[in-house]
Amino acid sequence: MPEALVKTIQHFAPDFLPALARVRDPRNPERITYPIEHLLLVGILSFLVKAGARRNIKYLLGTRGFIENLQKIGGIFYAETAFPDTLPHGDTLNYLLERVAVSQIEDLRTLVMRALVRGRCLDKFRLLDTYYLIAVDGTGCLSFTERHCPHCLKKTKDGKILYYYHPVLEAKLVLENGMALSIATEFIENEAEDVAKQDCEQKAFHRLAKRIKSDFPQLRICLLLDGLYMGEPIFRACENNRWAYVITFKEGSMSSVYEEYEALKGLTPQNCLVLTRKDRRQTFRWINGVETEHERKLHVLECAEVAAGEKRRFVWATNIALDAKRVVEVGNRGGRLRWKIENEGFNAQKNGGYGLEHAFSLDTKAMKSFYVLLQIAHIFDQLMEKGNLLRGRIRETMGSLKVFSQMLWAELTHTVVNTGRLRALLERRIQIRFDTS
Repeated sequence: MPEALVKTIQHFAPDFLPALARVRDPRNPERITYPIEHLLLVGILSFLVKAGARRNIKYLLGTRGFIENLQKIGGIFYAETAFPDTLPHGDTLNYLLERVAVSQIEDLRTLVMRALVRGRCLDKFRLLDTYYLIAVDGTGCLSFTERHCPHCLKKTKDGKILYYYHPVLEAKLVLENGMALSIATEFIENEAEDVAKQDCEQKAFHRLAKRIKSDFPQLRICLLLDGLYMGEPIFRACENNRWAYVITFKEGSMSSVYEEYEALKGLTPQNCLVLTRKDRRQTFRWINGVETEHERKLHVLECAEVAAGEKRRFVWATNIALDAKRVVEVGNRGGRLRWKIENEGFNAQKNGGYGLEHAFSLDTKAMKSFYVLLQIAHIFDQLMEKGNLLRGRIRETMGSLKVFSQMLWAELTHTVVNTGRLRALLERRIQIRFDTS
């Protein structure tokens, strides 16, 4: 299994492991015991085996087998660097991340996602064979009863401070097979302790959009957004970046546009499509060119669904022109996939052993880098789960990623990698295909 993990990383992002050694090390070279590539690799592996806390690195990974495996992997990818025969303490990793620029850790994630896009690994999941779907949403990350740092946001009620917290705005590339791959992060934080108005998701969105456009300037993107983002500033930002969008449209958002859609819907009975599949019946209705107060024309799509006796209704606003050939795909393979950032994304990271809400560090810079390392580990976990290299074994003998993580920990810590077999696997050219179910 460790060999399959290394092969998966090397297959999808061949430059990733070598890139760990190119991260600029700010430490005093005369006092370095653990090379930077060694520490970063330990950090990522600790998330892959669900260590859950910084101190658990010592207790869960401090075996002779794990140390030897690190040395063997290091001997292949970092031939000029000698990996020590001891395991670094979690505090040593924290010391490094307090000093390394967060942007360099984020560049590692960008390297992985660029490799996936350029390798055309995700092309078959594009919307309308054109757009990569990127869901954007915020979530709570860390919370404290007392102020943690000058950048904390604070939650108040009736003039009383309830708690301080550090939320993030996350962009994940979502696929209909259940993958939610982190592509960019914007940390929501105040510039100083006493600000007139706190930072928020809408402000962070514009910073996040610049980051995505800078990292992926040519990528054809369709953003999946919730109703919080219904507004002219977001529409304009997407227009300037030449991005498509599908936004959850609630009755209280842009009420005049919503009312006009409801009125026009009854006048265009031809814009209706009924789809029946087994125990599910969907009725799609749509109107193109509903005008906003800023003279922008939005296209509105509605899906009324009856499934297993339960009725649900979804409405979206989009800048993708709608017709009978597109509405099913835009609704089912577009708007409905926004929830994957919640379920396969945040929920998996909070309740699946990754420790998203755990404070791996109290240092402002280090906690951000730990967050990004977690995202990288989650990407590799999903590539292994959905790729056919280990998919059969995960389903038949492990049942879930949680059990898989336990098995990976057992093999990494108690079974020494066969260097010859690993080299042979790395040299072998194979194609890993993703599950499309």
